[in-house]
Amino acid sequence: MKTEQQLPKNIRQIGSPVGHTKVYIEDYVITFLNALAMDRNTFVRGAILFGEKKNISNDTVIFVRGAIEGQNLELDLDEAVFDDAVWREIYQQKDRFFPDLEVIGWALSRMGFSVRLNDKIKKTHFENFPGEGKVLYMVDHLEQEDDFYVYRGQDLVRQNGYYIYYERNPMMQDYLVERNQKIREAQSYENMLEAKRDEKVIRQFREKISKTAKASNRRGMLRKVTSAAAAAMVLVVGGTMYYYAKNDTSVDLKDMVRGAVQTMGDGVKNQISKGEEDDEIPSTLETEEETEETTQNTEETSTQKETSTRKETSETAATTAASARNTNSSQTYTVRRGDTLVSISKRMYGTQKKVEQIKNANGIEDGDHIYPGQKLLIPNS
Repeated sequence: MKTEQQLPKNIRQIGSPVGHTKVYIEDYVITFLNALAMDRNTFVRGAILFGEKKNISNDTVIFVRGAIEGQNLELDLDEAVFDDAVWREIYQQKDRFFPDLEVIGWALSRMGFSVRLNDKIKKTHFENFPGEGKVLYMVDHLEQEDDFYVYRGQDLVRQNGYYIYYERNPMMQDYLVERNQKIREAQSYENMLEAKRDEKVIRQFREKISKTAKASNRRGMLRKVTSAAAAAMVLVVGGTMYYYAKNDTSVDLKDMVRGAVQTMGDGVKNQISKGEEDDEIPSTLETEEETEETTQNTEETSTQKETSTRKETSETAATTAASARNTNSSQTYTVRRGDTLVSISKRMYGTQKKVEQIKNANGIEDGDHIYPGQKLLIPNS
């Protein structure tokens, strides 16, 4: 009768406990250990068990009343260390939450490794949890297996079953409340870091969009400036050609204008293409000062190129007219951009009737198939 009063009344039997050694584990504790085993982030988890051992009648009854997570048992059992620092932390936790209990054993979860013992597990138990009645709770959530082992007779003996009992357990409840609070705080901290990372990504995206818009505006401004410069060049070149054509009747004004416009157009096209290449957005974010400096350099370069293009075009027109006046004494003629056999005939002979003579002298059979830089033989008239 006395024995029945000392044993818990509200119990659930797991397996078929036999023999004179029995294990009783409180419901909060077994629930906590199973929760650790179900954590799929790691394959190995562990806990330190607290409780007491009693002799009731002829039986040795082991009560497991508390547990704390074993941080040193995470990830890999081969790297588990029970040094002075680890034991100091374990006993600090024990004194806070389970002051009236003793270290009664440990629990080990090995995902996918079953609940069989190996030499490493035995060695860890013998070195750190020696003494009769110290227990090891093994669980493999993947295989849905669990077992208790009790140190007895210099070895770990497997139990055929155990009991889960139900009672108020304020010590384990307090530990779980604090542990869950720390987990929530850790999650909140991780959420805060994630929010900061998201905010940084959004800020960089907005900066990139703003930089793209600025680059587009610069390209638009460059096109406008280039168009205005092209119009000015047309006026300058047209005036120059008109002057030479008025003073030299052998020069065909239409051919000169067509060649000059084509040359000028190529220069403008190259200038715009170069401007777009200079405005490419770099892969890394620039500072605001670097952006302003790049804009100033682009505008200065654009102004220099416009001045150079106007100068080159004027020199081209002047050279073309001067060459036209001096070709009567020359035996060869270098084809320029925009030249045709008709314009060359008018320039060299003063009439377009000499086209066939030029073609025959140079073996040209396919119409105006000439190209800039080509040397043509000009027969004497």
